[in-house]
Amino acid sequence: MSLPTEQEKLPTSKIARASYFLKGGLRVGANVVKHQAKKLLGKGGSEEDLDRENAEDLLKTFTELRGSALKVAQTISLDTINFSKSFVEVMQNAQYNVPPMSGPMVVQVFKRSIGMPPEKVFDKFNLQAVRAASLGQVHEAWKDGKKLAVKIQYPGVVESIQSDMKIFRTFAPRITKIPLEELEPYLQEMEEKFLEEADYKKELENSLRFKELCRDFPGVRFPEYYPELCGDKVLTMEWLEGLHLREYLAQNPSYEERQHFGQIIWNFYNFQIHKLRQVNADPHPGNFLFREDKMLGVIDFGCTKHLPEELYKAYFALGDPAIYQPRKQKKLDELFEKLALYRSTDTPEERAYVRDLFSRFAQTLATPYRLGRMDFRKMEFFEQLNALGEEIARTRELRGLRDFLFLNRTFLGLFNLFHRLGVELDTRCEYLPYYDYSHLAVAS
Repeated sequence: MSLPTEQEKLPTSKIARASYFLKGGLRVGANVVKHQAKKLLGKGGSEEDLDRENAEDLLKTFTELRGSALKVAQTISLDTINFSKSFVEVMQNAQYNVPPMSGPMVVQVFKRSIGMPPEKVFDKFNLQAVRAASLGQVHEAWKDGKKLAVKIQYPGVVESIQSDMKIFRTFAPRITKIPLEELEPYLQEMEEKFLEEADYKKELENSLRFKELCRDFPGVRFPEYYPELCGDKVLTMEWLEGLHLREYLAQNPSYEERQHFGQIIWNFYNFQIHKLRQVNADPHPGNFLFREDKMLGVIDFGCTKHLPEELYKAYFALGDPAIYQPRKQKKLDELFEKLALYRSTDTPEERAYVRDLFSRFAQTLATPYRLGRMDFRKMEFFEQLNALGEEIARTRELRGLRDFLFLNRTFLGLFNLFHRLGVELDTRCEYLPYYDYSHLAVAS
């Protein structure tokens, strides 16, 4: 896979990064003014056109800055609930179009983290990155006859996250049209997760823990890790052969094979969520390798979401069809209170609207579980989700615990992945006792 042109220098100082954000913000402001002027002249484009133009300008800024700025773009790319369809479509490019850092910069970062340059540590090291992502890039290396993958973090990532998020707070309300005080809990959640992802020692710990917890899980292959070759900015692991989703689909694999991989992913994520109560909350395609041996390679555990018991119970209780019976309204209201979907200032009419809207959303999100067999090729499900997402976005309110950000992102990311694979899956869930799958047993 060819990568964009190398970037010789990354903006790392607060002033330099602030100037990039300012330029991006000014472009967004200019787009809004231009859009309003056209409307006055009767030549105005749609709000969707404005969203797309803003997204393209912001993505350019985020890509140049990388780090937390690019993580914001990747998070938006999986959030079809709080952002418009056109905005999300543009931000999905953040998963692929990232320029790698130059060779001298790679050596500098590696030496600072490990204490020696890569040529002194490995028998052979490829200075040209084979993959570049938001926080770091991957290089090939060889040692003692073994091929390794060496992930090297971009300089200044950790230092830039908090300052980036402060700057992002200044124009996030303009992008989302949501007041900052409502955005703040979600921005805090993003900031904390970005800092966690930038901690390569934490990622190594997460990876080793998940590898142990899932050692007997069928169909999944984890790389071996080499702690002695890891540092705060460097993560060294076994090189796993396999194709990322875009490359894999380009090979025109059979439906049976795609279904095989899709089923592994569905089962693996349900095991994490319902059995381990912790999940790799970043299911974008770059974290999976589709291998010739039909094993699924899993290579990134930087973003891990733990699910406290109370959160888990309340969140998945909304998937129980019985909770929506009229006689259960009191119980449903209690769940909405626990999950912060209601506000103390809501009138009875507002509570009724919120109850109806988020009940419809929760039931739609739970559709795969409820049906027990789901054809992700069909568009009706996604059209329903998108319509509800647009209805929620039109309220210009953020409701629900901040935990929803990465939980919903996990499910929406998975559903999108299955749609791209074009598969029908067995979505029965043994961990949720309130679904009746007897009709499937008879059919089979």
